[in-house]
Amino acid sequence: MSYEFALRPAPSEVVRRDWRLPLVASGVWASALAGLHGNVFSGLLLAVGCAVVVVLGRDWKRGLSAAVATVAFGGLLGAGVTAVHVAARDHRGLAGQVAVEAHGEAELVLHTAPKPSTRRPELVTATARLRSFQTEDVALDGHWQVLLVASGAEWSEVQAGQRLTVAAVLREADAGRLTAAIVSARGPPEPIGPLALPHQVAAHARQRLATASEVVPQPEAGLIPALAVGDTSMMDPELAADFRTTGLVHLVVVSGYHLSLVVGAVLAVALACRAGPRGRVAAGAVAIAAIVVVAGPQPSVLRAAVMAGMTLLALAAGRPRAAMPGLATAVLVVVLADPDMAAQAGFALSVAACVGLLFLAFRWARPLEHRGWPQPVALAVTIPLATQVAVTPLLIGLGSGVSLVSVPVNVLAALVAAPVVVLSVGAAAVAAVWLPGGEVAARLAAVPARWLIWLARNGAEIPGALMPVPGGVWWGLGSAAVLAVLVVLLQQRRFRAPVVAVLLAASLGSVPACLMTGGAPSGWVVTMCDVGQGDALVLPAGDAVVVVDVGPEPAAVDACLDELEVERIALLVLSHFHIDHTAGIAGAMEGREVDAILAPPPGEAQYGYELVEERAGAVPVLEAVPGEVFAFGTTRLEVLGPPVELLSGTRSDPNNNSVAVRADVAGTSVLLTGDVELEGQRALLGSGAALGVEVLKVPHHGSSFQVREFLEAADPAVALVGVGRGNEYGHPDPGPLGVLEEGGALVFRTDESGRITVVRNGDRLEVVTGN
Repeated sequence: MSYEFALRPAPSEVVRRDWRLPLVASGVWASALAGLHGNVFSGLLLAVGCAVVVVLGRDWKRGLSAAVATVAFGGLLGAGVTAVHVAARDHRGLAGQVAVEAHGEAELVLHTAPKPSTRRPELVTATARLRSFQTEDVALDGHWQVLLVASGAEWSEVQAGQRLTVAAVLREADAGRLTAAIVSARGPPEPIGPLALPHQVAAHARQRLATASEVVPQPEAGLIPALAVGDTSMMDPELAADFRTTGLVHLVVVSGYHLSLVVGAVLAVALACRAGPRGRVAAGAVAIAAIVVVAGPQPSVLRAAVMAGMTLLALAAGRPRAAMPGLATAVLVVVLADPDMAAQAGFALSVAACVGLLFLAFRWARPLEHRGWPQPVALAVTIPLATQVAVTPLLIGLGSGVSLVSVPVNVLAALVAAPVVVLSVGAAAVAAVWLPGGEVAARLAAVPARWLIWLARNGAEIPGALMPVPGGVWWGLGSAAVLAVLVVLLQQRRFRAPVVAVLLAASLGSVPACLMTGGAPSGWVVTMCDVGQGDALVLPAGDAVVVVDVGPEPAAVDACLDELEVERIALLVLSHFHIDHTAGIAGAMEGREVDAILAPPPGEAQYGYELVEERAGAVPVLEAVPGEVFAFGTTRLEVLGPPVELLSGTRSDPNNNSVAVRADVAGTSVLLTGDVELEGQRALLGSGAALGVEVLKVPHHGSSFQVREFLEAADPAVALVGVGRGNEYGHPDPGPLGVLEEGGALVFRTDESGRITVVRNGDRLEVVTGN
């Protein structure tokens, strides 16, 4: 008897991973990103350089040299296409009008519906195409990508795809994008003609879904449209912050996950109806088109739509298709169609999550399956872990916090994620044609949605749920290197157990640190919380604290107060009602007792005032009166501004009428100035108030609107600047900081140092930073 053993497959049966498409896609992405930061000349120069490499590499068949030539081919495509777009962006006539901030009439076609700005919710923003711009002397016609910034209730009625005219000012846009200008509206929109049919369908579907969702209570009513089509406009802001903190935000952004569920459900129905391959492909294509139209051209939607389209093409051709080439094709098509995608963080995070899913999740699931785990259970554990590993370097590079609860929360969310998304999308589809049926579907979707809400709220309450980390390119690259080493070690059987043991020990060791986030240090004088582009400061007040401003969003100030173990706020001072000082009020008041609020008149900042009024409830709101004194233990506060006769006609009346207070904390003097600018600072100089202090909160985030004599009169030893990393306002300005440093002050900024705490140690002031 003889036996034959096949030790390895025949060469013809070996399937090798084809890296050509991923390499081309990498070249396209990198060259597009480089081209966006340059001009037409640099783009063409890059294209020529890539072309030379491609020509030289014609005979390179394999190895590193062939890979370089393949990447260069992608670079040639990306650089050439991007150079064409950059030439349109840098149109000389438009650039000249932007340089002088010209006033005129703009004709626009909106790409997206106006949505509240994340930085200033009283404003709305939308991406659009500028078709023409006319002043008294100049008339320009073109097709430029712009960012529209506007305010007023009329803009809530405007839909994506609407063509309109508006009086506007052209301003300079951020570098590194295809946005040619910021169009700052100076009046209400004047629509031109009706919406195109696809946009009418999208508006109708969104409106009917919102109506159908009203049959369930909040916050479920606001969550269902977000789960269905990514419409977060009705979502509770606190819940939205909790979704970001716990890593559930991917559920309220239409992505490949949504499209796979929707297309899968449609194909299953088509198969049950005995549709042939062509019928199933047609049904899937209609579903993809509907999602893209209703959700809008978001980065994740476009990438997922291209990938789903490639899958449908493979189905129509009757051939299997590898996932990695499909992802590479999606990147290739999307970036060549719109090179601006190469610079969008959302697109990069979406692609990174897919890479983690394809390379890590299924591989990590196999050992669990071998130990008897059902495949769905194994993937429910490995998918969140793999995607978190893949996106973490990007999150660190972008300066975002890393969620420590994302993996367990997403594992638990997997219990209902698929049904709640399908039911929410079903509610949108049914409500569009039959409202009562949509209401029934919304009620069904609300049941599993409550589980997601419970997970997000309770996960966000866990101490240390969102870990602040240093940001920047080098930190991102460093974290990527560390994670890559860990992943490689985990692939080696002999290293797996020790590495897992070390990671488990580190995780267990971090639990007490998270649960015992230590409170304020001995000798505490003042803490400036790191809340991004905004202000939030905390001072001791006996067994409570005084909080001055609460930043632009709830989660950051809530985390800061948690770390200081604040349970009661004796006085909440709101310097003025701009959003970067007030929108975090829900986080400051979450689970804490607030005795009183001190604030100026609202003036023009009505949105922030209404937000505070709604949240304050029964908490008394006191009007700031110059000369008034508040005492809390060893802390004494004296109100210095605004003046009794409020300033008017200034560049920003709300800023100049900020509440300014001088605090004495156990003998250490602190001057907190809100956003007072030139006129407000001169008023304080003329008031005769004692301005000389040891610690100064630099006015208006260190902007250029400073009076030198005011800074010299303050003459601080320590100056604190609350400012967001990479903010669009150019804060802080080097001029005022130079004046402070010339006077001997040590300047600390939250964008560089994170949370800043000043303590008194005998006769010395010490500064403790978060970084």
